[in-house]
Order: sequence, then C-alpha cells, then structure tokens
Amino acid sequence: EFLVLTGGDRMVDIFARYYIEEIGMNMLKTNPNLDKKAFGIIAEEVNSVIQEEVTRNNAISELSYPIYHKHLTTEDVVELIRFYKSPIGQKTMQLLPTISREAMQAGESWGRALGPAIQQKVDQRFEQESIKIR
Repeated sequence: EFLVLTGGDRMVDIFARYYIEEIGMNMLKTNPNLDKKAFGIIAEEVNSVIQEEVTRNNAISELSYPIYHKHLTTEDVVELIRFYKSPIGQKTMQLLPTISREAMQAGESWGRALGPAIQQKVDQRFEQESIKIR
C-alpha cells in the first residue's frame, strides 16, 4: 500500500523508459543506420521482461522492502500511510513532481552561476601544481 501511495509502483515505468533509452542510444552508437523498427522491438521486449518480473516475482516490493525496512520502522510506515491518505499527503504527492522539478532547475541555475568561479579556481590550482590540461 505504501508503494502505491508514494508512487513507488510507477518506478517500473521509469526504469523501463530509462533502460529502453539506454539500449537504444548504445545501439545507435555502434549502428548509426539502425532500422527504426529496432526501437519498437527494444521497447516491446524490455517492457515484456520487466512486466513478467513484476507480475511473477513481485520485483518492486522485493527490491523496495529491504530498503524501507533498513530506514523505517513498521510504525513509521503506518504513520506515512496515514499521512499520504490525508488531504495534505495527497496534495504533497500531487505537487512533489513540480516542486522537485523547480528545485532541480534552481540547483542547475545555481551550479551554472558557480561554474566560472569553480573553473577559475581549478585552473589556478592546476597552474600552481604545474598540471597542464591544454
């Protein structure tokens, strides 16, 4: 129930999309003229194998349970389920992707702003240590 409430059950879809993209990109590197049908085949087969694992072996629960158990008590999970079923928990789950995306964008902007200062410091240290990179 906890995985469903928190969207953990959707990790399968995220993993599948990532894996399909990775396989496709790696195949394109070695086969630039790869037939477009190959991407459909990759998607079908990745989804088939993953779905079989999820259905037959309850893979998401089997992978997730030890991780949650390591960090949370049963009472913690009960309280989290209660929270995620509440109106504020539902609102949090609805807004979390937007909040996370905005936080990532802010972090990326901050990182880009720091980039020149970091590069300057690294270049200075390399020069002090007689490290040639160009």
